[in-house]
Amino acid sequence: MAFLLNDMTNLPNAPEELKRIDLLSTKFHESLKSKGINVVPEGAKVKSEIEKHSPTYLYDNVETAIELNKNTGADYLVIGVALKPTYLFVYPRLIIVDVKNKSVVMSKSAQLESSWTDENTTIRTAEKLAQVVKERVDALHAAAEQ
Repeated sequence: MAFLLNDMTNLPNAPEELKRIDLLSTKFHESLKSKGINVVPEGAKVKSEIEKHSPTYLYDNVETAIELNKNTGADYLVIGVALKPTYLFVYPRLIIVDVKNKSVVMSKSAQLESSWTDENTTIRTAEKLAQVVKERVDALHAAAEQ
């Protein structure tokens, strides 16, 4: 799923920040695909459910995220939230959820400390997070095969 912005500043959801988080999500998905991860579209009900709740709703409610995505055929869900507690930093956070076991199998965060206009830092952060996901999914698959 795309990263959702959890903007806690006094001027939340600035268009520039939304654009940066969209770039983060797009490059994250592209990087996952380029690393051989089969990325399936999120469940049909996910977007409408997200609109009803806070950006952290699915991140905090794993069972609901699994239920909304049960028909996708995915082995794992990657749920991302970009926490923006101040004007200076954004913390992209993600969890990987094992759909079959209904458990979080990894939690990771990064610090995105750059200007809205610095696309290179955003892209590098997306690529690094995708590499972490790739490594964890590969390890999970290897363990399941033993």
